[in-house]
Amino acid sequence: MKISDTFMYAIRNIRTSHLRSWLTIIGVIIGVIALVVITAVSDGVQKDIRDQLDAFGSNMIIVLPVNIEEGGFGAYTGVAQAATSKLFQRDVNAIEGIPGVKSIARTNWGRTTVEFRDVEIVAPIYGVDVEYIEQYGHYLKIETGRMFRDEEKHVAVLGNDAANIYFGKRKVQVGNTLVVNGIDYRVVGIFERIGTSLSQQDDSIIIVPFEDGNDLFANQLAKDEVQIISVEAEEDADIQEIKYAIEKKLLAQHKVTEDNKDFSVITSDFIEETVGSILALLSGFLILITLIASFVGAIGVANTMFMGVLERTKEIGVLKAVGATERDIMGVFLVESAIIGLLGGVIGIMLGIGILYIIENFGVPYFITDWVIIFALTFSVTVGILAGVISARQAARLDPVDALRG
Repeated sequence: MKISDTFMYAIRNIRTSHLRSWLTIIGVIIGVIALVVITAVSDGVQKDIRDQLDAFGSNMIIVLPVNIEEGGFGAYTGVAQAATSKLFQRDVNAIEGIPGVKSIARTNWGRTTVEFRDVEIVAPIYGVDVEYIEQYGHYLKIETGRMFRDEEKHVAVLGNDAANIYFGKRKVQVGNTLVVNGIDYRVVGIFERIGTSLSQQDDSIIIVPFEDGNDLFANQLAKDEVQIISVEAEEDADIQEIKYAIEKKLLAQHKVTEDNKDFSVITSDFIEETVGSILALLSGFLILITLIASFVGAIGVANTMFMGVLERTKEIGVLKAVGATERDIMGVFLVESAIIGLLGGVIGIMLGIGILYIIENFGVPYFITDWVIIFALTFSVTVGILAGVISARQAARLDPVDALRG
């Protein structure tokens, strides 16, 4: 039997039992949709996080008043609540003297009332040095207005969501006045919207000068306390050497040892390693879901091919009687299952891409590459062929006499 005849015969069989074939194809489609969507979203989330880690900067170091090696990653994300120790201005002064340090920025923060016209909310307020915006200027970019200057008081710069969403229909603009804990603050700038999966807090940020932050939260802070210290290293400096030098200084100042230290010195390498382990677990879980969905589709293809053998026993007997070989019979069933897998793959890929476009509107990041499409198509055809192998072999080995009687 010619290859072209095998294809035409397989297509005719699919069309003859079109209802069962399409039900089987739907099973493949579901598996392919799961593969495309889950893989693209997983890659998108990882790319989004990697991009934001790059924004952190390879020459940046963060000093926190908590040992995150004991508290885990959650301690880092909730440092203000998790902190059992404190950092002070004397720690900042000690770090300033370390060779290779370019700039230092201090941050204190807390939650308080913020009123704009007749709308009052409770929001986090961050008191930062001007150097903080200089350090993260590539990430926090001014859209309108400007950053506050040294020695300015009672001024604020808002994240884009804070300006446009916090107060409902009332949009905050440069020049407006916010009442923060009963004190008037003039808005001098609004940041561009970052709009990434991890930037919700940054897009909602309200920052004021560091000294204003100290005044706002004086009842929550110890004298000269600094909750977060941001250190920018010189471009050609060895970041690990500076990290070790900071740790050595603070161990001496806090009178603790490496085993019971009450602070953490964080570099981009540590964050990337921690986030990478979380992403690896997430990817493994998503791959497991994809395999389950694909297995269900494979069972559907196998069931269709088995039923095809049972229903077409006499037909197989006739084919053998007119000279068809076991190879020909096996080829027909394998081509048929491959076509089912191919159709399911093409439709599944198209629907999967459509779903990705839809969920993008809800802020879900995705990243789809050519290899994902190729892999999904290859995967669907392979699933179809593997699911049809056993039934194809069973059909090929039927005795022609018994088949004609069946």
